[in-house]
Amino acid sequence: MGDIQSYETPIMSLDEFKIGLLDKDSVPGLLFRSDENGFYNIGIQINDTEVVKVGSATEDNAMERIQYWSEKIDDIKQRYKDRTPRLKPFGGKNSYDTFENQK
Repeated sequence: MGDIQSYETPIMSLDEFKIGLLDKDSVPGLLFRSDENGFYNIGIQINDTEVVKVGSATEDNAMERIQYWSEKIDDIKQRYKDRTPRLKPFGGKNSYDTFENQK
């Protein structure tokens, strides 16, 4: 496993990641948000309700980090493709719970 990079990053609810100024349409699957201080969090959406936070950046290196992670989207999604969503959106139920409760 020496050649496989380990991503020890938190999985967050999509709603939690959206707190701040969010841009999600520039690169499909890549989310980045900034705060009022110009600090960026970078995440990759892995299902309907969850995001893996993969990095952070300052205003000075944000474009470089966003480019780096935009090339890794498919790898990250592949890594988490079998994950059952476990995090609920704020104030609601995730699609898995909703489906289970309808049975």
